Amino acid sequence: MECTRTPGKKKAIDLISADSSNTSHPQHTMTSVRKRKMARSSVKKNTKRVKDKKRNVKMTAHPVMQAHWDNKLTLEQNYKKLGLTVRLGKPAGGQEAEVKTLTEQRKEREGQEAKQAKPEDIANETDPEKIPEGEARLIRDPETNEVVQVIYGRMKAAPKTQETSQPSIIDELIEFNNRSAKAPKHKAPTPREVSWIEQLHEKYGDDYESMRWDKKLNPMFMTTGQLKKKMAQWKRTLKE
Repeated sequence: MECTRTPGKKKAIDLISADSSNTSHPQHTMTSVRKRKMARSSVKKNTKRVKDKKRNVKMTAHPVMQAHWDNKLTLEQNYKKLGLTVRLGKPAGGQEAEVKTLTEQRKEREGQEAKQAKPEDIANETDPEKIPEGEARLIRDPETNEVVQVIYGRMKAAPKTQETSQPSIIDELIEFNNRSAKAPKHKAPTPREVSWIEQLHEKYGDDYESMRWDKKLNPMFMTTGQLKKKMAQWKRTLKE
């Protein structure tokens, strides 16, 4: 059998191969909206300037605190340095550990060793004031090796000295508050209240329990404490 080729198919194949080989002018396709959004979402915002503004917060709450505030320290570190506490209750989270350097640890260890009495010194000591409290010296008979005397120590251990922080500003805060504090303002009763309180005082005097149960003069059913407060306000206006 003879294979015949159609001229139309050959021309089509030649056209396709010619288009694929012509790559000198690539076609520009339009990017979809979804891809543009995806490309933008991966770009990080420049938040360094905003972060620095939030970090460098100036203390403006109290003039005394502002004078002693250190922006390089945290809130808890500043309060601790000034002799104050951040929370009055028990801490709910972790506490910042106080890390000591190797030099500080070595000095502390040497100081503790110097304060402790050596066993060989205690063994030959007979003065109870030089024997640490809680220990004793046994004196034995050299011939029978029996204990003939027990000397109990009376030397108390030296109290641990806590590292004092910087001077507290509590005295400065109290002095500032006393200097800038305003005198308390007392509320004066209205003319209608004055007339009502005068009637109560004229009828009952200082018997607040009887005032409480008077339905005509005490229609609002005020308690004994409320009546005392109203009466004190009225008496204060009389003195003024």
